Amino acid sequence: MPKHKTLARLAKRLDAGKRGLCEAYLFEFQELGMGEPRTLTIAAARLEDALSHLREDSPDFQIKSVQNLGAIVMVSGSPLD
Repeated sequence: MPKHKTLARLAKRLDAGKRGLCEAYLFEFQELGMGEPRTLTIAAARLEDALSHLREDSPDFQIKSVQNLGAIVMVSGSPLD
């Protein structure tokens, strides 16, 4: 799937919160491996959504640990939206 379609699909998952801002959690996934471990950071509304995106984007990624780095917000109409 082209990257812009993936981003558009993910943007639909970030709903407006109580204050009208798009809210998401930032999850950091670390890989279990022998060599240099990879670290991926994914913004999603729920952990299940982040796992779904991880499995779609990197099916061979073997999760060693997951950490919730906190909440992020995006003002509607921002360049990142």
